Amino acid sequence: MASSRVSIVTSFLLLALCGLPGARAQAGDIEEMQTVSSPFERGGLELQLAAGFFVSENYHDPLRPQMNDVDASVRLGWMLYSPAGPSILRGNVEVVAELFGGGFVRGPADLLGGTTIFIRYNYVQPAARFVPYIQVGGGGAYSDASQKQPQRALGSAVSFNLQVGLGVRFFCSDKSAVFLEFDYRHLSNAGLAERNLGLNSGGSWLGASLFF
Repeated sequence: MASSRVSIVTSFLLLALCGLPGARAQAGDIEEMQTVSSPFERGGLELQLAAGFFVSENYHDPLRPQMNDVDASVRLGWMLYSPAGPSILRGNVEVVAELFGGGFVRGPADLLGGTTIFIRYNYVQPAARFVPYIQVGGGGAYSDASQKQPQRALGSAVSFNLQVGLGVRFFCSDKSAVFLEFDYRHLSNAGLAERNLGLNSGGSWLGASLFF
């Protein structure tokens, strides 16, 4: 009876000793995973390159004609703080500076370009490959529409640019993602020129993100 007890105790100790290296390796893996930095950590940078297409409201009116445009965009984002918050609201705020430019493919104008500063909220879940976001922004825009008559949508070369949008990224690796975004954009000169009916457009962007 005593020998069987010794045998049982010995077997238990051998199993425990054999299991320790695996436990240590597993703990090391967990620690390594925890030390891998998220692209959304405070101070992180995001470079976005995108192409987009916008369609304006159509009033069937020569004073406010439909004006559609195709654009390219370059953006640089800066993470203000690391992701935090409860449950599905976990995320962080990112400030994004954008330069965009392109041309009208429909309507009495040719050139369009401008700049936007966005405040973006990223919904970041741990280890998630899909990261959605919402954003609001403002800036300025240039177009040659004011040279065209009789339209009264854009009556000055420089306009204010207001935007609101939402999008989602799909991560292809730890530091790169593709994204799809939908925006609503308003251009007007806020009454600083005689003609100022404004141009309201909805559009989408498709592009890539690189994180640093």
